[in-house]
Amino acid sequence: MVVDRRVADVMTAPVRSVLATTPLQEAVQQLSEHHISALAVVDAAGVLVGELTEQDLMVREGGFRSEEHTSELQSRVDISYA
Repeated sequence: MVVDRRVADVMTAPVRSVLATTPLQEAVQQLSEHHISALAVVDAAGVLVGELTEQDLMVREGGFRSEEHTSELQSRVDISYA
């Protein structure tokens, strides 16, 4: 039952990430190869700056250009620590 489980029991590890400057085609390939629905997007220092999800891609599906970069599609994240 879901209420008896922890996130650690169902999460995907390790976290897959791409740079914000990664070509979108490469990010899509990673999603497919690793059978995942999202990638963390990090800056050059490795700091999380957003996420790229399958939903982000579906929203833009009609206007996809192979030269687009992940930074143009990524979702913004707000991280808070308990």
